[in-house]
Amino acid sequence: MALSEPRMIEVPIENSDDVLEINCSQLPEHASEICDILENEGAALRFYQLFAIEYYKQGQAEESIAALKRGLAHAKANDQTAKLPLLNFLASIYIQKAKKPLSSTNGASSRDMLLKMATALLTEAERISRTDPNTYLVKGQLAMTSRIPDTALVQFNNALRLEPQCLAALLGKARALFAKRQFQQALSIYQQVLVLRPRGKPDPRIGIGMCLYKLGHTNDARRALRRSIEVDSSAAAPHIILATIELNEVKRKFDPRISREAADPESLGSITESSAETLRRAMAHLQRAYELQPDNSAVLLLLADRFFCKSEIEAAHKLAEKALSTADTMAIQAEAHYQIARSHHAARKFDMAFDAYSKCLSINDKHSLASYGLGQMQLQRTDMSSAEATFQRVLERHPKCVEVLRALGYLHARLPNTKAKALEYYEKEMQVLADEAAEHARGSITIDWLDDANLFLEAGLLYEANSAKKARKAYLVAASILQREDGAGDHLPELWNNLGALSQLTGEENADVFSELNAAAEKCARALDKTRASLVDKKPSGSKAANEVHRLENTLVTIKYNVARFYENCGLWQKAEQLYGEIVADIPAYVDARLRLAYIAFFYRGKSQDALLHISQATEIDAKRPAAWLIRGNIELQCKNVQDARRAFEHVLKDIAKHDIYALCSLGNYYLAAGKSESSRAATEPASSAAKKAKELSNQNYKRSLEFFGKCLQLDEHCAAAAHGAAIAIAERGFANDARRLFQEVRDAATGGLGPLALCNPANELVFKVPRTGAVDKDTAPPSSLQLDDLRVSCDVLLWSGVNTAHACVEIGNYRQAILAYEACIKRLHETTAALKATEDSRIAEQFVVSALENSKGKGAEDKSADQLVTLSDAERNERTRVERDLRLYLVRALYVHAKTTKDVEVMRTALKEIRELCTISDISIPESELQDAMKADNESGDKATKDAANEDVEMAEPDAQPASSNGTATEDTDKQQKKRVNLSPENGLVLFDLALVEQSVAQLAGDLSESQCLLSDIDTAIQDVEHSTAVFMFLASWGKSMQKRRQKLLFSSRLAGERASYGKSLATKLARKRQEQEEFERQRQENVEQWRKQQQEEEIRKKQDQERLESERREEEARILRETEERNAIIREQMAAAAKQAAEAEATASTDRPKKSKKRNTDDGFISDNDDLHDQFNAVALGQRQELDSGAEQELMRPVSKSRKEVKRKKHLTRGGQGVPRESSGNEVSDDATPRKRRNVDSLDDNAPAGKSKTKAIMSDSDEDSE
Repeated sequence: MALSEPRMIEVPIENSDDVLEINCSQLPEHASEICDILENEGAALRFYQLFAIEYYKQGQAEESIAALKRGLAHAKANDQTAKLPLLNFLASIYIQKAKKPLSSTNGASSRDMLLKMATALLTEAERISRTDPNTYLVKGQLAMTSRIPDTALVQFNNALRLEPQCLAALLGKARALFAKRQFQQALSIYQQVLVLRPRGKPDPRIGIGMCLYKLGHTNDARRALRRSIEVDSSAAAPHIILATIELNEVKRKFDPRISREAADPESLGSITESSAETLRRAMAHLQRAYELQPDNSAVLLLLADRFFCKSEIEAAHKLAEKALSTADTMAIQAEAHYQIARSHHAARKFDMAFDAYSKCLSINDKHSLASYGLGQMQLQRTDMSSAEATFQRVLERHPKCVEVLRALGYLHARLPNTKAKALEYYEKEMQVLADEAAEHARGSITIDWLDDANLFLEAGLLYEANSAKKARKAYLVAASILQREDGAGDHLPELWNNLGALSQLTGEENADVFSELNAAAEKCARALDKTRASLVDKKPSGSKAANEVHRLENTLVTIKYNVARFYENCGLWQKAEQLYGEIVADIPAYVDARLRLAYIAFFYRGKSQDALLHISQATEIDAKRPAAWLIRGNIELQCKNVQDARRAFEHVLKDIAKHDIYALCSLGNYYLAAGKSESSRAATEPASSAAKKAKELSNQNYKRSLEFFGKCLQLDEHCAAAAHGAAIAIAERGFANDARRLFQEVRDAATGGLGPLALCNPANELVFKVPRTGAVDKDTAPPSSLQLDDLRVSCDVLLWSGVNTAHACVEIGNYRQAILAYEACIKRLHETTAALKATEDSRIAEQFVVSALENSKGKGAEDKSADQLVTLSDAERNERTRVERDLRLYLVRALYVHAKTTKDVEVMRTALKEIRELCTISDISIPESELQDAMKADNESGDKATKDAANEDVEMAEPDAQPASSNGTATEDTDKQQKKRVNLSPENGLVLFDLALVEQSVAQLAGDLSESQCLLSDIDTAIQDVEHSTAVFMFLASWGKSMQKRRQKLLFSSRLAGERASYGKSLATKLARKRQEQEEFERQRQENVEQWRKQQQEEEIRKKQDQERLESERREEEARILRETEERNAIIREQMAAAAKQAAEAEATASTDRPKKSKKRNTDDGFISDNDDLHDQFNAVALGQRQELDSGAEQELMRPVSKSRKEVKRKKHLTRGGQGVPRESSGNEVSDDATPRKRRNVDSLDDNAPAGKSKTKAIMSDSDEDSE
């Protein structure tokens, strides 16, 4: 506000011409004395304003406010306009007081009160007059103080509308535009002010410089600020801004995300030199500003920031304290609190830093750096919820701030159940870094642009829980950054160890896994040697070095354990066992190594006692290790100690981990097996009370198993083993269709990413599968976590889910789908077996040798020749053989039932082919001599089965069916057969029973076919099959009775075998009759075929003769027509030649008798005039000859005539001037006028026509259509 500044104020005395002079430099202490004088003399209101201004200049704002209030109270009601200056000035003072920092505890409320009072005064002023520009200026000032630049811009525009060249309004508008980041428009306003008042204050060049800097014109900004210094050398503001520009330039040069040179190590030296010069200029400006205004808070804060960067924390703290004491605005006060908080933070005075950060945010809640620091202090206080809220507020304002993203990721990584959120923040940070690198690299981004290894280490640690591939990628990036920083990255061998372990989990090549583990061992060994050397050389710092040695030694043991797991994965069990033994010898408390030894001892050595001994030692060391008890439970199951296994699993759930998924799933398997056992008992005697009780127990066990499986799925919805077990329980309870859908979901999930291993032990230990005897309940036990054991048949969820899906399809009658599923399962089994056998190369033992872990005694070199790669143990090979046998029997059974249902003999033959292939693979057969002996004994015996089983639908025995009981007694012949029996297992006996049954069924279906549906060879094959099946049934009936007599296991009914043998004999008799009928039918059919073939041949000969006759007649007719045509053509040619000769003679005669015409007339004729008589004669001859031609001769005539007509056209002579005589055609040519074509009469030229023009009635037509 531009007001006069008189040093002497003359106050007129009331009712007198004298004045009262008051010296402004000697004003009373209280403004009330001056106000009393003014009231006594009746002075105008402007004097109150003048004295208020003087008090305000002297720093007595309260006295100034008192004077203005006395003046407003003294104002007359009829002179409201005089109040305007007082109202505006008082509102301006309130606004200035609101800008200054308030030290009281209720400073925020006091500030709001001041602004409200100013608003009320301005409202009163605007009510008095809306044309005073000063009111709008103060309102704009109020809006800027309230941080509402849009409203301020409106008010300043209102002031400029009333006074277009008001400098205060122009400066206010420029400030508002600058606050709105409209730097170009603000620059124009500042330039306008500079034109209006070049030497005015505040200097517009400062605003011009700031706008240019924001627009990116740094050099122009420097020139503007330097010019401001030249104009007013006592101004500190230009020096402050120049120092800020230079300091920011230094920061930009060292930021690799902004400067490409900063990312290049070769350019770092030149950047350092140029930055040093820039920094010297900045400090020079700061020093000059400090000299000009030692109490300038902005200068003090910049110096404090500089000292903080130089790690001079105490000096920075003192400068910030001084800046706080001299701060004249709230923004400066907030920044001073931030600098104080930062110095306390660096000095690890976290409580004082927390208080200073809080004070800063209480003044300026949008101070992002203070918010970030406060969040760090809250993290230090473990106030996670408050820290998260603080960081989230900063992230809302700066969504791409990598520091805040990192802090939020760190925070959530340490909170329970928020690991996914932490990964989300880390991934956002990676994306921001990649975007910035791509922006500054112009698309050619490489891994060299990434320089923060900790980010990828943290992310990799979190990825390990759910994605080994992503974890490995993150660790690879971290390893690349570390190698770029120190060349080798030896200081962190754990990273390479994790890479090797993750490579095994992700299925990388063995060579890559070995390379990473070998690198980890070498790096750890080098680092350990260096640390031990430093421990010897520098004894005073031995504590730190000793801790480092201890860490590296533990890391080396972990690497050795992972190498042993790698050997185990490759099938080198001897080498793995050796390393585990070394670990246990060095560190007896290493439980994981003992558990691995237990696994090898049981699974590959077959020594259950040694395995249990290792587990007992492990539980003595750590009784709370779930893996030890789980392995014990599985070993007890393998040894048929079911109750001990159950107690082991229950111990895990009761005393160690009540939510252990493996234990829950294992108990579900236990109750599932118990339920199936009770169901089998109930099926043996369905009507007894014991059967009813067994059925109730079965339902209870199935219900318990579903409870355990359901709990597993609640804890892990991707647990395929639990879902599989639940589906089995549902199927056993009779809901086959629902079970089939669930089996299919499990299979789809395994195919889509879960893989064959859906459940791994949290301790990452191998576990044993519960062996199963039934087909439906395979592989409900959770599998292991190593790659080699992923292919174990007992752990293949994908395989057994397909098998059980096929079983369910059979139960619901969908046989085609079941057959396809069984075939897919057999293919899956072959693929996994081939994958295991493909790695059985003993040379691999020589390829993977970790030199850093070799035993110094040379024991490893001696035992190298003994290392044999064994991917399949004998137990696994036997298990796969048994599984393949069962799968083929399931397939044969599905084909058998399907064929019996549809009466399809081809499907039954397919079943016969499959079971014969199984017998060939498994080497299952009965010597021919045994079969002959069995048939001979049966013929001699008088006790034969008389029951006809032709109409009985016998189902094939299940591979795991219970032995059938027999009430019969053995005969003497049976005792003789027992002496001669072959060495046949119950399983092989079952296969032979099914083979005989399928052979008999094929013969039966073939015998039921009509004569037209089969061949004699089919009947012969059926007779052979039924004879073989009868012999097999006889043998099995005799062998089965002897087995039952000895109370040995039998998987089929010997009684049923005898009945099928009897039925086979009757079927053979039926087939013999069928053969005679079929032979007679085929003989008759052959005779009919021969007769039909003979008739067909005779018919073909007759048709051929007729065709030849017709062809001869056609050729004769064509020759006759050709001769007649040639004769007619000759006659026509002669007639045409004569007519042409006559026409030529007539033309010659007419030309001699005709009088000569004028030259001009001849020149004008465009056509040659023909003689009318000659023309009529020509037409008559041509027309007569035309009518004599028939349709056959016309085609022969058209070709030569057409040729002659064209030649005549070419030779017709028409002179340009209308003169000329047509040429006569030669003897070999046919005249155009002689062609036998239809022509239109051409009228002679009109002799009266004017010269140069011709006139005709019609034009001759020579088209081929007319001729035709």
